[in-house]
Amino acid sequence: MKPAVDFIHTADLHLGSRIQINESYKNLQTKDYNEAVYNSFKKIVDNAIKTDVDFVLISGDIFDSDSRSVRATRFFIEQSQRLDCKDIAIYMINGNHDPYRNEGELLNLPKNVHVCDSEQPSCFTVHRNNRLIARILGQSYRSSSENRKMSNYYTVNDQRVYNIALLHTQLDLNNKSYVPVSKDDLLKKNSIDYWALGHIHKKQIINGENPYIIYPGIPQGRDMGEMEPGGYFMVHLEPNNCYYDFKKTSDYVYRRFEVDLGKMEINNISDLHELLEKELNEFYQTLNKNIKGYIIRIILKGNIRIYELLQEKEEEINEDILSNLRPLYLNKAPLLFINGIVNRSSKYIENMEELIKKDPFFKDFFNFLKELKSDDKEIKKLKNDLGRIWNSKVDIENKDPQEFQLGEQVFKELFEQSKFLIMKEFIERRDL
Repeated sequence: MKPAVDFIHTADLHLGSRIQINESYKNLQTKDYNEAVYNSFKKIVDNAIKTDVDFVLISGDIFDSDSRSVRATRFFIEQSQRLDCKDIAIYMINGNHDPYRNEGELLNLPKNVHVCDSEQPSCFTVHRNNRLIARILGQSYRSSSENRKMSNYYTVNDQRVYNIALLHTQLDLNNKSYVPVSKDDLLKKNSIDYWALGHIHKKQIINGENPYIIYPGIPQGRDMGEMEPGGYFMVHLEPNNCYYDFKKTSDYVYRRFEVDLGKMEINNISDLHELLEKELNEFYQTLNKNIKGYIIRIILKGNIRIYELLQEKEEEINEDILSNLRPLYLNKAPLLFINGIVNRSSKYIENMEELIKKDPFFKDFFNFLKELKSDDKEIKKLKNDLGRIWNSKVDIENKDPQEFQLGEQVFKELFEQSKFLIMKEFIERRDL
């Protein structure tokens, strides 16, 4: 029978990076949000020591940059030394942000840190009381892009202990930049019990039974693309008793805050202020008080009579709203930071429901849109026809500033907004 093993699986620490927050907050006396990324890893180490795990796995992107800042390296070493004092080892691979350095690290790593080689898979054996309890396999990136099918060479013949593999991948066979591999490929590797994945910044259970295939996500989100509370997985493997628990580490959490402007009649900016303050206060009451702070983006949705005014003076009105709302939550716990406002509202159309029922043109138009929304093939074609600037296949590492990545949520919002813009044009042209 395989011996039981307890370990922590984390990835994408991105030490050396900071959370993105609006410039208007930079003059605050309390700037501990600058330490949030570091603090998330410290929490992981704290819990590793508290629970006395057998080892810690880090599946790539320990550092945010290939250059590895001295401060980030020093911090990682200090935390690793804390684990070393408790005889807890770290097994890690380098990812696309921090590829393997043939010339060595900036500072000497503690003896408990085991880095997988980049030229071929490494295999480490883990012992407890002189007994073999697990085997760790992994391979690091050679550069910021890695097209080798690394998992093909993760081989082990002995299955008397748990075999655990580290892989930094987008889990996409067609993506040649981040270790092309599919879920089926990993499932076929019978000798591997647990695939400790990294690279995707959202926790995902790809396969919840042996062989386990798991992304822990990023421990601390840094922008609106990383909205969920971050953390890591505490894993226990034992025959007939395996489990994995997600532990949160984020001090700060990003959230979208959607406001339906159709909830009340808005005739001017004062009315808009009143609605936003009321909705924001209700939203604030729902927040977890154990989180230090929330960083939100306000999304204006719904139909509004002053739509043209919002469009015409958008920048000025947004700044007026933000200057009014931001001070309301800076002396509270949790803190609430408002990073910005996005207007996805549409023009209010009088008697729209009656118009749709009575006018054959509008009735056909809405039926067409309803059919289009449910036709996956046509939606895919529509996204492609929009041109290169709209990229429907999101690449989380894409750095092309000319390419806007069209996620599903944004596409739905734009689809609804365009519906009312088209109706507005039709109505105005008929009135001419």
